[in-house]
Amino acid sequence: MKKLFSKLLTVTLLAGISACSSDNSTEQPEQEQTTLSVNFNTVTSPFDVQAERSASNKQATGGNFVFSDGFITISELEYEAESENDLETVEFELEQVIVIDFATGIPTPDIRAISIPAGTYEEVEIEVELFDETDEPSVVLNGTYTSPDGTTHLVRFEFNSDEEFEVEREGTIIFTENQSAIAEITFDPSFWFAGVTDEHMENANKNMDGIILISEDSNTDIFDIVEEGLELATDLEIEN
Repeated sequence: MKKLFSKLLTVTLLAGISACSSDNSTEQPEQEQTTLSVNFNTVTSPFDVQAERSASNKQATGGNFVFSDGFITISELEYEAESENDLETVEFELEQVIVIDFATGIPTPDIRAISIPAGTYEEVEIEVELFDETDEPSVVLNGTYTSPDGTTHLVRFEFNSDEEFEVEREGTIIFTENQSAIAEITFDPSFWFAGVTDEHMENANKNMDGIILISEDSNTDIFDIVEEGLELATDLEIEN
């Protein structure tokens, strides 16, 4: 995983936005601003599980997952945009514990609005890092797994790591003065669980509460698969 570009600042200070040009010794005039809304899209719709197929059962129907609630806790976020011909780089950096409600995608505290200089950019990149300063999980997803025979099982996924997600958008992007633009970061667990099969779930153990807990210490074979899929968890779309 790529590391974050630099030590991050606190978002509430609004000091994490800087315009860097090739000549840093000359005082730059105040630039026109635009507002970028960073939204978190958490996918809660059902998705199919890989079906184990054999020569005698080529049309096997798989089960499905649905994760309806939980949270994602991040500790760092960085926004970086490069202008045309790499003449200017705009950075927004923060270091703050932020909890994203998986059911709604709403972060607490709300850090979705960012003011950036208006201009024409060739590349926009956002990185987020999960919080891992305690023993508590940084990602918790609660949901269900429905097996091919229609039986429903409660599932809980827990993950604790300083995993970093990087999403970027290449191509010309124009931000005009006083314009409102939206950068949407998508967390989609269907990518995380893409390698999990019905056979994995049929062999999974339940805890004392009757829940299939997938964590670093429980059902570790499934956990390892999901952990590898975390790199595919995010996407970035920008509307302006």
